[in-house]
Amino acid sequence: MADLGNNDAQGPPTRPSYFIRTFGCQMNVADSLQYARVLENLGCVRAESDESSDILVVNTCSVRAKAEEKAISYLGSVIRERALNRRESRSSARGGIVLVGCMATVRGNEILRRFREVAAMVPARELESFEDRITSLWPELVASAFDDRTSPLPRPEERFERFVPIIRGCINKCTYCIVPYARGDRLESVPPSRIFAEVEGLIASGVKSITFLGQNVCAYGSEIESGGYGFAELLGDIRDRFGDADVWFKFLTSHPRDVSDDLIAVIASHPAFSRHFHLPVQAGDDEVLRRMGRGYTSAQYVGLIDRIRATIPDSRITTDIIVGFPGEDQSAFERTLETIERIRFDAAFTFLYSSRSGTPAEKWADPIPVDEKKRRLGRLIELQNRIALEKSRAKAGSETTVLVEGPAMRAASKASGMVAGRTREEEVVLLGGGADDYGRRIRVRFVEANLRSFTAERIDEKSTA
Repeated sequence: MADLGNNDAQGPPTRPSYFIRTFGCQMNVADSLQYARVLENLGCVRAESDESSDILVVNTCSVRAKAEEKAISYLGSVIRERALNRRESRSSARGGIVLVGCMATVRGNEILRRFREVAAMVPARELESFEDRITSLWPELVASAFDDRTSPLPRPEERFERFVPIIRGCINKCTYCIVPYARGDRLESVPPSRIFAEVEGLIASGVKSITFLGQNVCAYGSEIESGGYGFAELLGDIRDRFGDADVWFKFLTSHPRDVSDDLIAVIASHPAFSRHFHLPVQAGDDEVLRRMGRGYTSAQYVGLIDRIRATIPDSRITTDIIVGFPGEDQSAFERTLETIERIRFDAAFTFLYSSRSGTPAEKWADPIPVDEKKRRLGRLIELQNRIALEKSRAKAGSETTVLVEGPAMRAASKASGMVAGRTREEEVVLLGGGADDYGRRIRVRFVEANLRSFTAERIDEKSTA
Protein backbone atom coordinates (compact mmCIF):
# COMPACT_ATOMS: atom_id res chain seq x y z
CA MET A 1 0.00 0.00 0.00
CA ALA A 2 1.40 3.42 -0.99
CA ASP A 3 2.11 6.02 1.66
CA LEU A 4 -0.71 8.42 2.39
CA GLY A 5 1.57 11.35 3.07
CA ASN A 6 3.23 13.43 0.36
CA ASN A 7 6.94 12.69 0.51
CA ASP A 8 7.97 15.65 -1.65
CA ALA A 9 11.10 17.10 -0.08
CA GLN A 10 10.00 20.62 -1.04
CA GLY A 11 7.40 20.78 1.72
CA PRO A 12 5.87 19.04 4.73
CA PRO A 13 3.71 15.94 4.30
CA THR A 14 0.15 16.73 3.31
CA ARG A 15 -2.66 15.39 5.42
CA PRO A 16 -4.51 12.38 4.03
CA SER A 17 -8.12 13.01 3.08
CA TYR A 18 -11.14 10.81 3.70
CA PHE A 19 -14.73 10.53 2.55
CA ILE A 20 -17.52 8.37 4.02
CA ARG A 21 -20.50 7.13 2.04
CA THR A 22 -23.29 5.74 4.23
CA PHE A 23 -26.06 3.34 3.31
CA GLY A 24 -28.74 2.12 5.69
CA CYS A 25 -30.28 3.12 9.00
CA GLN A 26 -29.57 5.71 11.67
CA MET A 27 -27.26 3.26 13.43
CA ASN A 28 -25.08 3.34 10.31
CA VAL A 29 -25.18 7.14 10.32
CA ALA A 30 -24.06 7.15 13.96
CA ASP A 31 -21.31 4.65 13.18
CA SER A 32 -20.12 6.80 10.26
CA LEU A 33 -19.74 9.76 12.57
CA GLN A 34 -17.62 7.59 14.85
CA TYR A 35 -15.46 6.51 11.90
CA ALA A 36 -15.04 10.17 10.96
CA ARG A 37 -13.92 11.11 14.45
CA VAL A 38 -11.34 8.30 14.43
CA LEU A 39 -9.94 9.44 11.07
CA GLU A 40 -9.83 13.09 12.08
CA ASN A 41 -8.12 12.22 15.36
CA LEU A 42 -5.49 10.43 13.25
CA GLY A 43 -4.85 13.63 11.31
CA CYS A 44 -7.06 13.09 8.27
CA VAL A 45 -9.16 15.84 6.72
CA ARG A 46 -12.50 15.55 4.96
CA ALA A 47 -12.36 15.38 1.18
CA GLU A 48 -14.81 17.21 -1.04
CA SER A 49 -15.78 14.06 -2.91
CA ASP A 50 -15.53 10.30 -2.81
CA GLU A 51 -13.42 10.03 -5.98
CA SER A 52 -10.83 12.55 -4.75
CA SER A 53 -10.32 11.14 -1.24
CA ASP A 54 -7.30 9.11 -0.16
CA ILE A 55 -9.37 6.91 2.15
CA LEU A 56 -12.93 6.08 1.12
CA VAL A 57 -15.05 4.40 3.81
CA VAL A 58 -18.19 2.71 2.46
CA ASN A 59 -20.64 1.97 5.29
CA THR A 60 -23.10 -0.66 4.14
CA CYS A 61 -26.44 -2.23 5.01
CA SER A 62 -27.64 -5.81 4.47
CA VAL A 63 -31.11 -5.66 6.01
CA ARG A 64 -32.73 -5.66 2.57
CA ALA A 65 -31.51 -6.83 -0.82
CA LYS A 66 -32.03 -3.38 -2.36
CA ALA A 67 -29.60 -1.81 0.11
CA GLU A 68 -26.94 -4.35 -0.85
CA GLU A 69 -27.57 -3.78 -4.55
CA LYS A 70 -27.13 -0.02 -4.10
CA ALA A 71 -23.84 -0.47 -2.26
CA ILE A 72 -22.44 -2.89 -4.86
CA SER A 73 -23.48 -0.59 -7.71
CA TYR A 74 -21.88 2.34 -5.89
CA LEU A 75 -18.62 0.45 -5.36
CA GLY A 76 -18.36 -0.36 -9.06
CA SER A 77 -19.00 3.22 -10.16
CA VAL A 78 -16.82 4.94 -7.57
CA ILE A 79 -13.88 2.64 -8.30
CA ARG A 80 -14.08 3.67 -11.96
CA GLU A 81 -14.37 7.35 -11.03
CA ARG A 82 -11.39 7.19 -8.66
CA ALA A 83 -9.23 5.52 -11.30
CA LEU A 84 -10.23 8.12 -13.91
CA ASN A 85 -9.63 10.97 -11.47
CA ARG A 86 -6.12 9.75 -10.78
CA ARG A 87 -5.29 9.26 -14.44
CA GLU A 88 -6.45 12.77 -15.28
CA SER A 89 -4.54 14.32 -12.38
CA ARG A 90 -1.52 12.05 -13.02
CA SER A 91 -1.30 11.36 -9.31
CA SER A 92 0.17 8.23 -7.79
CA ALA A 93 -2.18 5.85 -6.01
CA ARG A 94 -2.79 6.87 -2.41
CA GLY A 95 -4.93 5.16 0.18
CA GLY A 96 -7.79 2.88 -0.68
CA ILE A 97 -11.34 1.78 0.06
CA VAL A 98 -12.47 0.37 3.41
CA LEU A 99 -15.74 -1.57 3.55
CA VAL A 100 -17.56 -1.34 6.89
CA GLY A 101 -21.03 -2.12 8.19
CA CYS A 102 -23.37 -5.05 7.74
CA MET A 103 -22.14 -6.14 4.30
CA ALA A 104 -18.64 -6.50 5.71
CA THR A 105 -20.09 -9.17 8.00
CA VAL A 106 -22.42 -10.87 5.56
CA ARG A 107 -20.63 -10.57 2.20
CA GLY A 108 -17.21 -9.19 3.06
CA ASN A 109 -15.11 -11.98 1.57
CA GLU A 110 -17.15 -11.89 -1.62
CA ILE A 111 -16.63 -8.13 -1.91
CA LEU A 112 -12.88 -8.48 -1.40
CA ARG A 113 -12.71 -11.05 -4.20
CA ARG A 114 -14.92 -9.03 -6.53
CA PHE A 115 -13.37 -5.59 -5.95
CA ARG A 116 -9.61 -5.77 -5.59
CA GLU A 117 -9.53 -2.04 -4.87
CA VAL A 118 -11.15 -2.66 -1.44
CA ALA A 119 -8.20 -2.61 0.95
CA ALA A 120 -9.94 -3.86 4.09
CA MET A 121 -13.25 -4.57 5.76
CA VAL A 122 -14.51 -3.93 9.29
CA PRO A 123 -17.81 -5.63 10.26
CA ALA A 124 -20.42 -3.48 12.01
CA ARG A 125 -20.11 -5.41 15.25
CA GLU A 126 -16.34 -4.76 15.29
CA LEU A 127 -16.55 -0.97 15.16
CA GLU A 128 -14.03 -0.66 18.00
CA SER A 129 -11.35 -2.29 15.82
CA PHE A 130 -11.65 0.35 13.08
CA GLU A 131 -8.75 2.49 14.31
CA ASP A 132 -6.40 -0.49 14.66
CA ARG A 133 -7.34 -1.68 11.17
CA ILE A 134 -6.70 1.74 9.66
CA THR A 135 -3.35 2.25 11.36
CA SER A 136 -2.20 -1.25 10.41
CA LEU A 137 -2.85 -0.38 6.76
CA TRP A 138 -1.39 3.12 6.95
CA PRO A 139 1.12 3.36 9.83
CA GLU A 140 2.04 6.91 8.85
CA LEU A 141 -1.28 8.07 10.33
CA VAL A 142 0.27 7.79 13.77
CA ALA A 143 3.67 9.20 12.76
CA SER A 144 5.08 12.50 14.02
CA ALA A 145 4.37 14.11 10.66
CA PHE A 146 0.78 14.61 11.78
CA ASP A 147 1.34 15.36 15.46
CA ASP A 148 0.52 19.05 14.91
CA ARG A 149 -3.12 18.27 14.32
CA THR A 150 -5.73 20.20 16.25
CA SER A 151 -9.17 19.10 17.32
CA PRO A 152 -11.44 19.12 14.27
CA LEU A 153 -14.34 21.49 14.07
CA PRO A 154 -17.76 19.90 14.60
CA ARG A 155 -18.94 18.09 11.50
CA PRO A 156 -21.90 19.84 9.80
CA GLU A 157 -24.26 16.95 10.57
CA GLU A 158 -23.25 17.08 14.25
CA ARG A 159 -23.80 20.79 14.91
CA PHE A 160 -27.41 20.68 16.04
CA GLU A 161 -28.45 17.03 16.15
CA ARG A 162 -26.69 13.93 17.33
CA PHE A 163 -27.35 10.20 17.36
CA VAL A 164 -26.28 8.46 20.58
CA PRO A 165 -26.20 4.64 20.41
CA ILE A 166 -27.12 3.27 23.83
CA ILE A 167 -27.45 -0.44 23.05
CA ARG A 168 -25.99 -2.70 20.38
CA GLY A 169 -27.02 -6.12 19.19
CA CYS A 170 -30.38 -7.84 18.90
CA ILE A 171 -31.69 -11.03 20.54
CA ASN A 172 -35.04 -11.10 18.76
CA LYS A 173 -35.62 -14.09 16.51
CA CYS A 174 -37.47 -12.52 13.58
CA THR A 175 -37.26 -15.18 10.90
CA TYR A 176 -36.67 -12.73 8.02
CA CYS A 177 -34.03 -10.55 9.68
CA ILE A 178 -30.26 -10.68 9.33
CA VAL A 179 -29.48 -8.00 11.95
CA PRO A 180 -28.51 -10.40 14.80
CA TYR A 181 -25.92 -11.97 12.51
CA ALA A 182 -24.74 -8.71 10.97
CA ARG A 183 -24.62 -6.63 14.15
CA GLY A 184 -24.42 -9.23 16.90
CA ASP A 185 -26.87 -11.48 18.74
CA ARG A 186 -25.80 -10.34 22.19
CA LEU A 187 -27.06 -7.16 23.84
CA GLU A 188 -24.54 -4.61 25.07
CA SER A 189 -26.03 -1.62 26.88
CA VAL A 190 -23.93 1.48 27.43
CA PRO A 191 -23.62 2.23 31.17
CA PRO A 192 -25.93 5.07 32.28
CA SER A 193 -22.99 7.12 33.58
CA ARG A 194 -21.42 7.18 30.09
CA ILE A 195 -24.73 8.20 28.52
CA PHE A 196 -25.20 11.02 31.02
CA ALA A 197 -21.66 12.26 30.42
CA GLU A 198 -22.13 12.23 26.64
CA VAL A 199 -25.50 14.00 26.87
CA GLU A 200 -24.01 16.63 29.16
CA GLY A 201 -21.16 17.24 26.74
CA LEU A 202 -23.48 17.48 23.74
CA ILE A 203 -25.74 19.98 25.49
CA ALA A 204 -22.70 22.07 26.45
CA SER A 205 -21.58 22.08 22.79
CA GLY A 206 -24.95 23.44 21.62
CA VAL A 207 -26.63 20.29 20.29
CA LYS A 208 -30.40 20.81 20.19
CA SER A 209 -31.71 17.31 19.45
CA ILE A 210 -30.40 13.97 20.74
CA THR A 211 -31.68 10.63 19.42
CA PHE A 212 -31.00 7.51 21.45
CA LEU A 213 -30.38 4.57 19.13
CA GLY A 214 -30.49 0.80 19.22
CA GLN A 215 -31.60 -2.08 17.04
CA ASN A 216 -34.22 -2.30 19.76
CA VAL A 217 -33.73 0.73 21.95
CA CYS A 218 -36.48 -0.35 24.36
CA ALA A 219 -34.41 -3.43 25.28
CA TYR A 220 -31.89 -1.14 26.98
CA GLY A 221 -30.60 -2.68 30.22
CA SER A 222 -32.39 -6.00 29.81
CA GLU A 223 -29.12 -7.96 29.69
CA ILE A 224 -27.82 -6.47 32.94
CA GLU A 225 -28.00 -9.17 35.60
CA SER A 226 -29.19 -6.91 38.43
CA GLY A 227 -32.19 -5.90 36.35
CA GLY A 228 -34.67 -3.21 37.28
CA TYR A 229 -33.02 -0.45 35.24
CA GLY A 230 -34.34 -0.30 31.72
CA PHE A 231 -35.15 2.28 29.10
CA ALA A 232 -37.99 3.81 31.13
CA GLU A 233 -35.65 4.32 34.09
CA LEU A 234 -32.94 5.76 31.84
CA LEU A 235 -35.36 8.31 30.35
CA GLY A 236 -36.59 9.15 33.84
CA ASP A 237 -33.04 10.02 34.84
CA ILE A 238 -32.51 11.96 31.61
CA ARG A 239 -35.62 13.98 32.46
CA ASP A 240 -34.49 14.66 36.02
CA ARG A 241 -30.94 15.61 35.02
CA PHE A 242 -31.49 17.45 31.75
CA GLY A 243 -35.19 18.31 31.56
CA ASP A 244 -34.48 22.02 31.90
CA ALA A 245 -31.95 22.05 29.06
CA ASP A 246 -32.85 23.43 25.66
CA VAL A 247 -32.81 20.03 23.93
CA TRP A 248 -35.19 17.44 22.51
CA PHE A 249 -34.77 13.74 23.23
CA LYS A 250 -35.84 11.17 20.62
CA PHE A 251 -35.39 7.41 20.25
CA LEU A 252 -35.21 4.75 17.52
CA THR A 253 -36.14 1.92 16.94
CA SER A 254 -38.61 0.19 19.25
CA HIS A 255 -39.87 -3.38 19.16
CA PRO A 256 -43.59 -3.27 20.01
CA ARG A 257 -43.21 -6.12 22.48
CA ASP A 258 -40.87 -4.06 24.67
CA VAL A 259 -42.82 -0.79 24.93
CA SER A 260 -44.08 -0.76 28.50
CA ASP A 261 -46.75 1.38 30.14
CA ASP A 262 -44.00 2.80 32.38
CA LEU A 263 -42.08 3.94 29.30
CA ILE A 264 -45.19 5.58 27.82
CA ALA A 265 -45.78 7.39 31.13
CA VAL A 266 -42.20 8.70 31.28
CA ILE A 267 -42.39 10.04 27.72
CA ALA A 268 -45.69 11.73 28.54
CA SER A 269 -44.19 13.31 31.66
CA HIS A 270 -42.01 15.95 29.99
CA PRO A 271 -42.19 18.05 26.80
CA ALA A 272 -38.51 17.46 26.04
CA PHE A 273 -39.35 13.90 24.95
CA SER A 274 -40.46 13.33 21.37
CA ARG A 275 -43.95 11.87 21.01
CA HIS A 276 -42.85 10.00 17.89
CA PHE A 277 -43.03 6.21 18.17
CA HIS A 278 -41.63 4.17 15.30
CA LEU A 279 -43.14 0.74 15.91
CA PRO A 280 -42.71 -1.79 13.07
CA VAL A 281 -45.92 -3.82 12.81
CA GLN A 282 -44.66 -5.76 9.72
CA ALA A 283 -48.04 -7.47 9.12
CA GLY A 284 -51.62 -7.45 10.34
CA ASP A 285 -52.31 -11.19 10.18
CA ASP A 286 -51.62 -13.32 13.26
CA GLU A 287 -50.35 -16.36 11.37
CA VAL A 288 -47.93 -14.24 9.34
CA LEU A 289 -46.77 -12.53 12.53
CA ARG A 290 -46.21 -15.94 14.12
CA ARG A 291 -44.17 -17.12 11.14
CA MET A 292 -42.19 -13.89 11.30
CA GLY A 293 -41.39 -14.55 14.97
CA ARG A 294 -42.62 -11.13 16.04
CA GLY A 295 -43.91 -12.18 19.47
CA TYR A 296 -47.26 -10.37 19.42
CA THR A 297 -50.67 -10.64 17.79
CA SER A 298 -52.40 -7.99 15.75
CA ALA A 299 -54.80 -7.33 18.65
CA GLN A 300 -51.89 -6.86 21.06
CA TYR A 301 -50.25 -4.39 18.69
CA VAL A 302 -53.47 -2.43 18.27
CA GLY A 303 -53.90 -2.42 22.06
CA LEU A 304 -50.43 -0.91 22.45
CA ILE A 305 -51.23 1.87 20.00
CA ASP A 306 -54.51 2.57 21.81
CA ARG A 307 -52.66 2.88 25.14
CA ILE A 308 -50.09 5.25 23.65
CA ARG A 309 -52.76 7.47 22.14
CA ALA A 310 -54.84 7.43 25.33
CA THR A 311 -51.84 8.64 27.35
CA ILE A 312 -50.25 10.84 24.66
CA PRO A 313 -53.00 12.16 22.37
CA ASP A 314 -50.51 14.12 20.23
CA SER A 315 -48.31 11.08 19.56
CA ARG A 316 -47.11 10.40 16.03
CA ILE A 317 -47.05 6.71 15.09
CA THR A 318 -45.00 5.39 12.17
CA THR A 319 -44.25 1.82 11.15
CA ASP A 320 -42.62 -0.71 8.82
CA ILE A 321 -44.66 -3.21 6.78
CA ILE A 322 -43.46 -6.20 4.74
CA VAL A 323 -45.60 -7.40 1.84
CA GLY A 324 -45.40 -10.89 0.36
CA PHE A 325 -43.85 -12.78 3.27
CA PRO A 326 -43.98 -16.59 2.78
CA GLY A 327 -47.43 -17.79 3.81
CA GLU A 328 -49.18 -14.47 3.22
CA ASP A 329 -52.25 -15.45 1.21
CA GLN A 330 -54.83 -12.96 -0.03
CA SER A 331 -56.89 -13.10 3.16
CA ALA A 332 -53.80 -12.47 5.29
CA PHE A 333 -52.93 -9.46 3.14
CA GLU A 334 -56.47 -8.11 3.51
CA ARG A 335 -56.09 -8.32 7.29
CA THR A 336 -52.95 -6.19 7.03
CA LEU A 337 -54.96 -3.58 5.13
CA GLU A 338 -57.63 -3.73 7.84
CA THR A 339 -54.98 -3.14 10.49
CA ILE A 340 -53.71 -0.09 8.62
CA GLU A 341 -57.26 1.27 8.39
CA ARG A 342 -57.79 0.64 12.10
CA ILE A 343 -54.58 2.25 13.31
CA ARG A 344 -54.17 5.03 10.73
CA PHE A 345 -50.40 5.43 10.83
CA ASP A 346 -48.91 8.85 10.25
CA ALA A 347 -46.35 7.29 7.90
CA ALA A 348 -45.10 3.85 6.92
CA PHE A 349 -42.03 2.37 5.29
CA THR A 350 -43.24 -0.43 3.05
CA PHE A 351 -41.20 -3.23 1.51
CA LEU A 352 -41.52 -6.25 -0.73
CA TYR A 353 -40.23 -9.29 1.10
CA SER A 354 -36.75 -10.30 -0.01
CA SER A 355 -35.07 -13.45 1.26
CA ARG A 356 -31.90 -12.85 3.26
CA SER A 357 -29.19 -15.48 3.31
CA GLY A 358 -28.78 -17.17 6.69
CA THR A 359 -32.28 -16.46 8.00
CA PRO A 360 -34.84 -19.20 8.77
CA ALA A 361 -37.28 -17.77 6.22
CA GLU A 362 -34.70 -18.27 3.47
CA LYS A 363 -35.50 -22.00 3.52
CA TRP A 364 -39.26 -21.59 3.22
CA ALA A 365 -41.23 -21.91 0.03
CA ASP A 366 -42.14 -18.54 -1.46
CA PRO A 367 -44.94 -19.25 -3.94
CA ILE A 368 -46.20 -15.68 -4.33
CA PRO A 369 -45.31 -14.36 -7.82
CA VAL A 370 -43.37 -11.12 -7.88
CA ASP A 371 -46.10 -9.40 -9.90
CA GLU A 372 -48.63 -10.30 -7.20
CA LYS A 373 -46.35 -8.97 -4.48
CA LYS A 374 -46.02 -5.71 -6.41
CA ARG A 375 -49.78 -5.51 -6.86
CA ARG A 376 -50.31 -5.92 -3.12
CA LEU A 377 -47.62 -3.39 -2.34
CA GLY A 378 -49.29 -0.90 -4.66
CA ARG A 379 -52.62 -1.31 -2.90
CA LEU A 380 -51.00 -0.93 0.50
CA ILE A 381 -49.07 2.20 -0.49
CA GLU A 382 -52.19 3.75 -2.01
CA LEU A 383 -54.12 3.15 1.23
CA GLN A 384 -51.36 4.40 3.52
CA ASN A 385 -50.69 7.50 1.39
CA ARG A 386 -54.37 8.41 1.54
CA ILE A 387 -54.42 8.07 5.33
CA ALA A 388 -51.15 9.97 5.77
CA LEU A 389 -52.34 12.85 3.60
CA GLU A 390 -55.68 13.03 5.43
CA LYS A 391 -53.92 13.18 8.78
CA SER A 392 -51.44 15.79 7.57
CA ARG A 393 -54.12 18.01 6.05
CA ALA A 394 -56.05 17.90 9.33
CA LYS A 395 -53.09 19.73 10.90
CA ALA A 396 -53.40 22.76 8.60
CA GLY A 397 -53.52 25.90 10.73
CA SER A 398 -52.04 24.25 13.80
CA GLU A 399 -48.91 25.59 15.46
CA THR A 400 -45.68 23.84 16.33
CA THR A 401 -41.95 24.40 16.81
CA VAL A 402 -39.36 23.52 14.18
CA LEU A 403 -35.63 22.99 14.59
CA VAL A 404 -34.12 24.35 11.38
CA GLU A 405 -31.48 21.99 9.99
CA GLY A 406 -30.32 23.67 6.80
CA PRO A 407 -31.35 24.70 3.29
CA ALA A 408 -34.34 23.06 1.64
CA MET A 409 -33.15 20.39 -0.77
CA ARG A 410 -35.94 20.50 -3.33
CA ALA A 411 -34.92 22.63 -6.30
CA ALA A 412 -38.05 24.78 -6.25
CA SER A 413 -37.74 25.41 -2.52
CA LYS A 414 -34.04 26.24 -2.78
CA ALA A 415 -34.76 28.75 -5.50
CA SER A 416 -37.40 30.46 -3.37
CA GLY A 417 -35.23 30.90 -0.27
CA MET A 418 -36.62 28.11 1.87
CA VAL A 419 -35.03 26.28 4.79
CA ALA A 420 -35.90 22.83 6.09
CA GLY A 421 -36.32 21.54 9.61
CA ARG A 422 -38.07 18.99 11.74
CA THR A 423 -40.55 19.10 14.55
CA ARG A 424 -39.99 17.27 17.82
CA GLU A 425 -42.00 14.42 16.28
CA GLU A 426 -39.79 14.19 13.16
CA GLU A 427 -42.17 15.91 10.73
CA VAL A 428 -40.32 17.60 7.87
CA VAL A 429 -41.18 21.29 7.52
CA LEU A 430 -40.24 23.84 4.86
CA LEU A 431 -40.39 27.56 5.63
CA GLY A 432 -38.89 30.80 4.48
CA GLY A 433 -35.50 31.64 5.91
CA GLY A 434 -31.76 31.64 5.49
CA ALA A 435 -28.47 30.51 6.95
CA ASP A 436 -28.98 32.58 10.12
CA ASP A 437 -31.82 30.23 11.04
CA TYR A 438 -29.76 27.03 11.03
CA GLY A 439 -29.81 25.44 14.46
CA ARG A 440 -32.62 27.64 15.74
CA ARG A 441 -36.06 26.68 16.95
CA ILE A 442 -38.81 28.68 15.27
CA ARG A 443 -42.49 28.76 16.06
CA VAL A 444 -44.54 28.12 12.90
CA ARG A 445 -48.05 27.52 11.62
CA PHE A 446 -48.72 24.73 9.10
CA VAL A 447 -50.00 26.18 5.84
CA GLU A 448 -49.89 23.30 3.38
CA ALA A 449 -49.60 19.54 3.86
CA ASN A 450 -47.81 17.36 1.35
CA LEU A 451 -47.42 13.62 1.56
CA ARG A 452 -44.03 13.72 3.30
CA SER A 453 -43.63 17.30 4.44
CA PHE A 454 -45.35 20.52 5.47
CA THR A 455 -45.01 24.09 4.29
CA ALA A 456 -45.25 26.53 7.17
CA GLU A 457 -45.17 30.22 7.98
CA ARG A 458 -43.44 31.89 10.89
CA ILE A 459 -45.72 33.12 13.63
CA ASP A 460 -43.07 34.23 16.09
CA GLU A 461 -39.82 35.88 15.13
CA LYS A 462 -38.45 35.21 18.62
CA SER A 463 -36.54 32.01 17.98
CA THR A 464 -34.20 30.32 20.40
CA ALA A 465 -30.50 30.13 19.60
